[in-house]
Amino acid sequence: MSEERRRWLEEALRGLSVDVVAEISKSLNILNPDRVESPEEDPQEMEEALEMITDFADSMDTANDFHKIGGFFILIPCLNSPHDGVRWRCCQLIGTLTQNNPYCQQHVLNEDLLPILLKMLENDDCEEARIKALYAISCLTRECAEAQDAFVHCDGFSSLLRALQSSLGKLKIKASFLLTCLCNENPSFKDTLCNMGFVEQFVALLQRDHDSTHEHLLAALLALTQCHPPSIEECRRSEFLFREFLDNRIELIGDRDECLEEAEYCRTLLSVIFKEDIVEDR
Repeated sequence: MSEERRRWLEEALRGLSVDVVAEISKSLNILNPDRVESPEEDPQEMEEALEMITDFADSMDTANDFHKIGGFFILIPCLNSPHDGVRWRCCQLIGTLTQNNPYCQQHVLNEDLLPILLKMLENDDCEEARIKALYAISCLTRECAEAQDAFVHCDGFSSLLRALQSSLGKLKIKASFLLTCLCNENPSFKDTLCNMGFVEQFVALLQRDHDSTHEHLLAALLALTQCHPPSIEECRRSEFLFREFLDNRIELIGDRDECLEEAEYCRTLLSVIFKEDIVEDR
């Protein structure tokens, strides 16, 4: 690259650079608690401010800086806002801040936001807010032992069980994904889940008309049953007819490209739960 071209490029990049802290500070001014919590305020500018911060917080360094400059003061007011769009965008921001980020996971825990998020998951009138609350809970608890302890203390598994019973497909998928992760990260949770009736719940949901949630339900059930004899025995209950179900499901979906993973989960579950029966049949 010629020296002239290099200088031109550096000048152009300087013109495009953004002072991230300054931009976040502007957004924080828009999100002052009195305004966020007022039903009379037009939420559009506040929603745009949250989106701006979330875009920047996708960088772990910026997410950490957001806490260090005092940005967390907006989180509880935004979660309590009367405006649906502010609440769910705040949940999206919390998820972005905490995903694979131990520093922000710890500080969100210190703010005691988990009980608020669980309450939103259960009771918020806005469907998108419930879905995004579960997204935030998932990002906060995955690969964070302290957050998982807090989740158990708040009876979070009961909230996940009710999420699975929801009519919202996205909520079922996110609940299944989080359960899969928690079973894989901490196998000691499997006793609790089995005793709470999660196996029966998964089997019941899978017996319903086939839809896009089933792949994720099967993945979660596989995570629960692997190396866990009580869950395996629960799946083998005669009234469930679960072996017949798995055989029928494999036949139903065949080798359709969009169902390859689901078929693989079914085959793996057969080998995990009914291994002895299959050997005897041969």
